[in-house]
Amino acid sequence: MPGRLENVKAVITGGGGAIGMATAEAFLREGALVFVTDYNTEIVDRTLKSLKVVSDSVFGCPADVTSKSEVAFMMDAAARSLNGITALINNAGTVSPGYLVDQSTADIDRVTNVNLKGVILCTQAAIPYLDKSKNSSITSTSSQAGKRGWNQNAVYSATKAAVIGFSRAMAVELAPNIRVNSIAPGHIKDEGMAWAAFAKRKETYQTVEDFSVDLAETEIPLRRLQSATDIANGFVFLTSNEASEITGVVLNIGGGVVMD
Repeated sequence: MPGRLENVKAVITGGGGAIGMATAEAFLREGALVFVTDYNTEIVDRTLKSLKVVSDSVFGCPADVTSKSEVAFMMDAAARSLNGITALINNAGTVSPGYLVDQSTADIDRVTNVNLKGVILCTQAAIPYLDKSKNSSITSTSSQAGKRGWNQNAVYSATKAAVIGFSRAMAVELAPNIRVNSIAPGHIKDEGMAWAAFAKRKETYQTVEDFSVDLAETEIPLRRLQSATDIANGFVFLTSNEASEITGVVLNIGGGVVMD
């Protein structure tokens, strides 16, 4: 029986993180060809080794998503490896928790460059390849923080809000050939906001698990944190033909933290 992503040729940035790995694995299981990238060779090699247990239909190379030349090289390598590109998952991201007054210019630049400039550069480089196929798609990782704001994460929140605005603009600009959406994860138990928040509250909680239980009980209507696999399922859906009439949306996967 064909998978939901049969004939999909996907590039996944931030492929070495929990969400990137889970998404790549889900895509491979659904029949897609996958090209993963991350910022250094060691991470990419480790990721490819793990994913090849699932399928041999996975390729990759390192790339700094904030570098136009490296992104162009990576996208060309992906197109050659996959014989085209039909889907882009903009998932590379970073965070620098702390009060804004304590953030250095280097901190601000790093978060802004990876989370926003990286999405823009990868999208720009992928368009000529995506435009050659029908029902091509771009899906980018935003965050609940980009919709409601998050204490001690002002720059991160700003970049994730910008990803939503950029995706909506691209949904109009690239229609009708390319669909563009974004996903807003909440507190992911594998990585991300929950871990960043825990790092600021170590004096109160002994472990991230203790903090996560309390967080889920007090802030999340479904009373549980989400997993990287939950986010991967959203990427599968928005990339599949089942979502062929969906563009310009933000899919909340956060247990009800944000409900708009």
